[in-house]
Amino acid sequence: MVVPLVLVAACSRSGDMRVAEGGGEGGSGGGNAPASQAPSIPVGDFGDLKGLCGPKPADFKPSGSSARGVTDDSITVSTMGDPGNQMQPGLGQEFFDMADAFTKWCNDAGGINGRKIKVTKRDGMLTQAATQITEACQTDFMLVGGGNPLDDVTVEPRLGCELGAIPGYVVTTVAIEAPLQVQPGGIPADEGLVGAYKALFEKYPEAKDKVGILGQSFGALGAVADRYEDAVKKAGGTVVDKQLAQPIGQEWRSIVETMKANDVRLLVSAGTFAVNATPLIQEMNNSGWAPTAILSDQSAYNNFNLQTAKDAAMPDFYVYGTYWPQESADQKPAAKLALDLFHQKNKTGRMVYFNYAGLNAWLLWAAAAKDCGADLTVDCVLEKAKRPGWTAGGLFAPNDVGPLTEMHTNPCFVMTHLDKDKGFVVDAETTKPNTDTIFNCSPDNVVKLDQKYT
Repeated sequence: MVVPLVLVAACSRSGDMRVAEGGGEGGSGGGNAPASQAPSIPVGDFGDLKGLCGPKPADFKPSGSSARGVTDDSITVSTMGDPGNQMQPGLGQEFFDMADAFTKWCNDAGGINGRKIKVTKRDGMLTQAATQITEACQTDFMLVGGGNPLDDVTVEPRLGCELGAIPGYVVTTVAIEAPLQVQPGGIPADEGLVGAYKALFEKYPEAKDKVGILGQSFGALGAVADRYEDAVKKAGGTVVDKQLAQPIGQEWRSIVETMKANDVRLLVSAGTFAVNATPLIQEMNNSGWAPTAILSDQSAYNNFNLQTAKDAAMPDFYVYGTYWPQESADQKPAAKLALDLFHQKNKTGRMVYFNYAGLNAWLLWAAAAKDCGADLTVDCVLEKAKRPGWTAGGLFAPNDVGPLTEMHTNPCFVMTHLDKDKGFVVDAETTKPNTDTIFNCSPDNVVKLDQKYT
């Protein structure tokens, strides 16, 4: 699922352009730790993706000239993020951390058909993403496992140099619909997931006709709230309040008072809870009012909201996603693998959505590149990335991935409920799972929207 959102801040770390061969600096511990510290991670295998990374085959022999960024012994790619920006420092650091963790693990196993991965972590700093793409065009094979909130400006330079991409996420309609990419979590700009809305309407019938939407007033991100409003209506709900908040410096009292005046019962987040929303919840506490429940897409699967639940009285808070959360890792080997891989970079940290999205993209890219063999080209990788029923080794709900013209919104979701002590706990009663233990999968979970919102 694309998170059409936003300023997902990690921690206050500054990023720059860095090159690593399967590791590199950054993160809290474990980035360059020997593989022996994580014995539970199989060498070269990830879930049902067998032999993903490994040494050069005996019959390895390229038949033609190499693509840009590719030699007989290495593949140079880039991961995009925005951690060095001043508005939301740390934004996208999770993509850089996962790039380090995955490439180190893969290179330790031998690389992609013996080619070691060299990853350049390019910091778009929110406003410089196009410049970073132009630089990537000089040296890099592809973009893998990252993203930028203001990604509309990256499309022209990327296509101009035929820089293929398998991104962690995309945001703007221009970027969603751009060619020369495969989005493993892709959502077409004119489709919406409604299954989660229907699930909460059933749980809270009094909220169905009292839905509020809170989005962000920042460039193209404002259209996200319009998309969500359309999807809520298609799910049978009635929107009584829609507001856009400033990404920084927002005065929350007026927003809360408007929600209260409109008797909002279910608040749908269109990016607000992707960042630290403690001041919003505290203002609700101060006013003596709160909606019955809050619902967010998977961008809210982060440490900010877990801390907010500890620091303030939160309404019932739900996050719907398409992957196995780390809280249930003991029930799913692929989820445990993801957590073990992440802990090689950050020994004590919690995985958040961008970690999952980045890993999903890396696994798809590696599987496609491996299948291309010695003759590695962008066209081949994008062709081999067409994967019916893709699950990222068992980590995600099944979804058919490929070019946008062949993709639809993932018809699966799992609802998690935030518990201040246990984290994001799978709510099976609300989800009503029918696939892979925790997911509700049905064509009825997806609708066609009235238009493409830009």
